[in-house]
Amino acid sequence: MTKAGCRQDIVAAATALVDRDCAVTLRAVSREADIPTSSIYLHFPGPSAILLAVCRTAFAELEAAVLGASDVLAAGLAYLDFAALHPRRYRVMFGAADFAEPALLLFTRVLADPAVAMTLWLGLHGLADQSASTRRSQRLTELAPRLITSLAHV
Repeated sequence: MTKAGCRQDIVAAATALVDRDCAVTLRAVSREADIPTSSIYLHFPGPSAILLAVCRTAFAELEAAVLGASDVLAAGLAYLDFAALHPRRYRVMFGAADFAEPALLLFTRVLADPAVAMTLWLGLHGLADQSASTRRSQRLTELAPRLITSLAHV
């Protein structure tokens, strides 16, 4: 296996642990990836570095979804969908690692006005967080388009 392939396997294993709400420890990652614990050190200095790699990978997926959207409404819905499909990953992205600034900058690429982009992201982040804690309430889901169009002024 190549060095990049092993690193990807480690990140995939840690992502699976996060998605199951399990602790990301070296032993747990080693078991999940079916590789010796000692070989993880060739790629990562410890669990926090692995978790950061999980967050970076998740953010790249979120970024692709948002920037691949056809308009502001679709971009906002893509953001909320990512959070709903990956609630534990989403929480880790904004808890264990702080991806708030990159997420805000992501929306400045969707909207020209930085203040409007910040307002939209804050609303989306709040709705995503509430949806995750209330198990994707139908009412919150129904509010999403209204929130997005209102905050983005579209």
